Amino acid sequence: MTGHLILVPTPIGNLGDLTDRAKEALAGADLVACEDTRRTGGLLKHLEIDKPLLRFDDHAGAAAFERLGLELGSGRTVAYCSDAGMPGINDPGFEIARVARAAGAKVTVLPGASAVLLAVVASGLPCHAFSFWGYLPNRSEPRRTMLKKLGAEEETVVVFETPHRIHETLSDLEELLPDREMALGRELTKLHETWYRGTPAQVKAELGREDRGEMVLVLAGAGAKRVVTDVDATFDGDLPDWARTYLAAAREGGMTLREAVKPLAKHLGISASDLYRIAAER
Repeated sequence: MTGHLILVPTPIGNLGDLTDRAKEALAGADLVACEDTRRTGGLLKHLEIDKPLLRFDDHAGAAAFERLGLELGSGRTVAYCSDAGMPGINDPGFEIARVARAAGAKVTVLPGASAVLLAVVASGLPCHAFSFWGYLPNRSEPRRTMLKKLGAEEETVVVFETPHRIHETLSDLEELLPDREMALGRELTKLHETWYRGTPAQVKAELGREDRGEMVLVLAGAGAKRVVTDVDATFDGDLPDWARTYLAAAREGGMTLREAVKPLAKHLGISASDLYRIAAER
């Protein structure tokens, strides 16, 4: 018999984001594997679904791997949920998928909530190309080293950060990448979802002493880097160097010139059609 593993995305904050297919998968599974049995148990209780739970997190031992292999090898259906969002993104979802394939089981991935995709689209930064780097390091020096590396990336960069470290990270960014445009999303999809945009110093000042809720940082890529100042907002009819660099990076990433000028026109305070004409002439 062929088993079946279903990777089930769960809401990142708003329970209304759980899809009908996700509910059906959880209700039809023989076993639900998850990162945190308390968290997933609470979700199942809310849905009035009663299923046996198996903890499968980053510290899963041989017993968990063995049980999954046996369950899937005997033809049973296993649903896997991460703590929130899309399984496999910053969690052991890829490991459980490997177990399933080794057991000859079918693997299905359901579409659903993802903090990474939500953040990069909501940030207002170029999203034709981006990279995701998970959580930043806990300790200061490794974190600063990582931020220097990320600051050199040409594409938009997305990282997760915890509330108790966000102020240190913003201070590091203020020192290392003072002119880099960024967006910080807090409590995504929840009642108090908030976005802060600007340079690291501007975001730090706007955030104040707030330290509640999960945070997602989105940094403009080096190819789109610009200084966010009042002077920068004044357009004198010629494209500044940073704008030319952004357009070149966008075109290399697969965007048409017409697509690339749209977000840039908003930054410059002119119409997209006028900017397209200026860029096309050069």
